[in-house]
Amino acid sequence: GKGSGLGLSMVYGFVKQSGGHVKIYSEVGEGTTIKLYLPRAMESEDVEVVADAGPICGGTETVLVVEDDDEVRTTVVELLTDLGYSVLKSVDAASALNVVESGVPIDILFTDVVMPGTLKSPELARKAKERLPNLVVLFTSGYTENSIVHGGKLDAGVDLLSKPYSREALARKFREVLANRQRGDSPAAKSARDARIEADRRLDASARRTVLLVEDDEMIRANTAEMLQGSGFVVVDAASAEDAMTALQTVPIDALVTDINLPGVSGPDFARTARALRPGVGIVFASGDTASVEGDTDAIMLEKPYGLDALTAAVLASLGETALAEPLAADRVDSAE
Repeated sequence: GKGSGLGLSMVYGFVKQSGGHVKIYSEVGEGTTIKLYLPRAMESEDVEVVADAGPICGGTETVLVVEDDDEVRTTVVELLTDLGYSVLKSVDAASALNVVESGVPIDILFTDVVMPGTLKSPELARKAKERLPNLVVLFTSGYTENSIVHGGKLDAGVDLLSKPYSREALARKFREVLANRQRGDSPAAKSARDARIEADRRLDASARRTVLLVEDDEMIRANTAEMLQGSGFVVVDAASAEDAMTALQTVPIDALVTDINLPGVSGPDFARTARALRPGVGIVFASGDTASVEGDTDAIMLEKPYGLDALTAAVLASLGETALAEPLAADRVDSAE
């Protein structure tokens, strides 16, 4: 019958999108020959996956959610918490890496593909896997897997959950990637990896201390975090006490360095909460008005502006490591004179 001619244009579009081309040869009275050339696929054939129609299952693993959209992040955290998971959250890849390096056990990194900042999600995943070899990484995006891989944002073969997704799809995907991790482990490899992870954690627990930095001034926060990291501390930073509460509840914090005048909950009020949750935490108040803090004799006062030696000495003193703090404090006095 008579057609519209759109069929050939659709075929041409499909072939071009797939990286191929079309050759057409036609003779009057003889007919037309159409040849489609498509790039050879080197990957193994996809195995049809039978959808699990059983009940939705959650888990008790720890998930680090990395999502810059506040509403999406809140929704995901609520869904995962409702499914039984312990949930940590970060607004970008850099803050997520701080959580990873803090030493807190994490089973799944669930991150959006496109994130703000200089550190991108694939690099975050690579660094996180170096630190936690047993970590499962699950990406999510509003783009399709094909467009993301061909666009160079992700490597082929990664685990991806496309947005928008339902609670059921989220739950099933999490169990799927966790099950894949377990199937891929031989007993010997699992034993060796677990021993290595445990040794790394013991080393970090004795050699590196984690500092929670709460400072609303972005420049001061960035400079202070850089100085602390340069002194060997693991740093988890936040712009407010409310943002820092999640880290306080989930990350093993050794010391708190906080400004006094914060938006919302004040530094002293947050310090009291920190002590209630973690009685042994060291407290450092960093402010240009340290005299305004009254009645907290156990806290270390650090006057702004401060340098590397003063900052390091204050944190060490708050941890009770006076033998290490005193030489730094002495050097600071000498340089002032």
